[in-house]
Amino acid sequence: MQKKYRIAAIVLLSLLLFYLILPLDLDRFRDYSTMVLDNDDQILRVFLNDQEQWCLPPINDNVIPTKLETAVLVYEDRSFFYHPGINPWSLLRAFYLNIKHDEVISGGSTITMQVVRMAAQNPRTIPYKLLETFQALKLEIKFSKKQILKMYLNHAPYGRNIIGIRAAALKYFGREPENLTWSEAATLAVLPNAPGLISPGKQQQKLISKRNRLLETLLQRDIIDETTCNLSKLESVPDIVYLLPMLAPHLSRQAAQEASSTIIHTTLNKQIQHDTESILTQQAEYLQSIGIDNICALICKTETGEIVAYCGSQDFWDINRNGQVDGVQAARSPGSTLKPFLYALSIDEGILLPETRLNDVPTYFGAFSPENAGKNYDGLVTAHEALVRSLNVPAVRLLYTYGLVEFYESLKAAGISTLFRRSDEYGLTLIIGGAEANLFDLAGLYRGLGNGGRFGKLHWNKAEKLKNEIQIISSGASYLTLNIMQDVVRPGSEYYWHQYEDHWPLAWKTGTSFGNRDAWAIGINPEWTIGVWAGNFTGEGNPALSGAATAGPILFDIFNSLPKDTVKNWFTTPRQQTRVSICKDSGYLATENCPDKLDVWSPINMKPLKFCPYHKKRFVNDAETFTVCSHCWEEGGYHEKDILEYPPIVAKYLKKRGQTIPRLLPHNPTCNQIRQEKAIEIIYPISGSVIYIPKDFGGVRQKLTIKIANRNRQSRIFWYLDSVYLGTTEDEDYMSLDITKGNHKLYITDEFGNDAEVSFRVISK
Repeated sequence: MQKKYRIAAIVLLSLLLFYLILPLDLDRFRDYSTMVLDNDDQILRVFLNDQEQWCLPPINDNVIPTKLETAVLVYEDRSFFYHPGINPWSLLRAFYLNIKHDEVISGGSTITMQVVRMAAQNPRTIPYKLLETFQALKLEIKFSKKQILKMYLNHAPYGRNIIGIRAAALKYFGREPENLTWSEAATLAVLPNAPGLISPGKQQQKLISKRNRLLETLLQRDIIDETTCNLSKLESVPDIVYLLPMLAPHLSRQAAQEASSTIIHTTLNKQIQHDTESILTQQAEYLQSIGIDNICALICKTETGEIVAYCGSQDFWDINRNGQVDGVQAARSPGSTLKPFLYALSIDEGILLPETRLNDVPTYFGAFSPENAGKNYDGLVTAHEALVRSLNVPAVRLLYTYGLVEFYESLKAAGISTLFRRSDEYGLTLIIGGAEANLFDLAGLYRGLGNGGRFGKLHWNKAEKLKNEIQIISSGASYLTLNIMQDVVRPGSEYYWHQYEDHWPLAWKTGTSFGNRDAWAIGINPEWTIGVWAGNFTGEGNPALSGAATAGPILFDIFNSLPKDTVKNWFTTPRQQTRVSICKDSGYLATENCPDKLDVWSPINMKPLKFCPYHKKRFVNDAETFTVCSHCWEEGGYHEKDILEYPPIVAKYLKKRGQTIPRLLPHNPTCNQIRQEKAIEIIYPISGSVIYIPKDFGGVRQKLTIKIANRNRQSRIFWYLDSVYLGTTEDEDYMSLDITKGNHKLYITDEFGNDAEVSFRVISK
């Protein structure tokens, strides 16, 4: 008895040892295509696996469609759920048929055995057949029937380089397996049996015959009715191969390179991505006809920073126009796109409010003299209008006031990653395009403005969340700036957007780089942040290229195509605001001398705005012909008067615009103690400047043009250079001089005793 137990134990141990050492390698099943999915797990793009095959990775919770499961089991292995991995009757039948016909007629393999063979890729010989038999038994012990059936369907060959049922359904029928008809399910059920012989498009009649025989079997087994069978036979078999989705190719390529998984879940929206790509394709056709080759666009959710559409170029496959370059990541000159952030930061700093009037006059910072695009000056312009019109001079002067270093550091903190030089190397040109930025960072910057001044990096990976948001601008300053940007004039028919019944506000800004090389348009509302760039990846400019005319229409085409939430029509007014009284004429805090005042909103934590510098209380004689002071005061004949006094340079350009400027009253001519307010000013050159005067054609040295501003156009100006009298002007506000190199002092005075002087240096090569 003990001997029998020992023998039994030895047999069991031998079987266990055999089971343990029996090879069962499923590593081949891990060679999947990389699949990039959108936010709803719809396919954006699929990459070939290492064997250059389409083999889609299984989704954990996918269920085998009933039609497909039934068709496969009826055709391949009807007793699949009942046998232990091998079917002895099928093996004996196959052995008999093969001997009878002296060739391989039937394999007798179960689905489990086929899974083993697909994993091992062994030759179809008797020794390997025997090995597969034992491996099938081991596979049945380790996995459930459903798991084994999924292995089969996910790795069965379906002709060409198509592996797995999902790839086959998408490539042959253009739909997911769960949406297959009985005819399509039957077609795919018979394909793995001989994929090289009867793949779609080859020997169509053999494929149809096999499919129809399976449909007849399904009818005989009462799985389908006769009508379904007859209608299914009438369906054609596929003779073409569908292309798998190829959306967001630039981002998909980046995601595939960075990801460690074969299934990549993104935040993109397939429909929005498709619509945006279509818009760029349509717009590119016209732009390319006028020499503008490239467009890119980015859309994200304003609230979360999730990217929903990413278009790196107008067409990824446009090799002739460098379509595979990712324009979203390319660093280019940002033009005027940084201006809104300077204005918002300046509000928090107490430098201005939207109603504050800024100087728009000729300005010189050493050799740098900014100019507006229209080459003109307004004298004074509100911050609101300066931003809406994207005026360069007020923006540069504002940056000088706010602080170059402070603005530079704020940009870096907010997410601009392309600033590789020091702030002083960029200088004040930073605000008008003298730096580098890419569309990804700029969209993130604008999104932060729409997010109440909280900034963080945009993201496309669904598993990631926006981290480490930092408050750089107050919600109040952000809101005031967005309201200004809503008033930027829209292009084309969008000019009349207020008149549309379903109009939607959008805060937006354009930018055009020097030489018309880059056109930008970026827009924000509570739901969406949209960024568009147009130009040439090769860098050449085009006179037709501009932010408003080129990128603007594309921006609004995209914006109009997006779904809208009526609850998020516009930004909510932040609570952290208070009312302040400002001067109507200057936009600064009103004083008792300001006759007209406005109550406006201001961020509650904003630094104090300075008081109005233009309204001053003066004592004047009754005839109001001159002012008096304590030194020349006499009893009677005098009264107080609030006077608006602009600097000479401002008054000059206000007059040019046709604005009536109050006459500047001179001080009492008999008073020798107090000189009157500054009435004349030297605009150029500025004191301490170093000037290089080039030579003209023929070696003739050019003249230096001195520019001045005179509040009293009736007064004569007397000119002196290095104490040498040069002459007199009355109606002219400039004088051109032949001047030698060296240090010089320019002095001017008028007949009322007003004067001004500057020192400067002239150099030559």
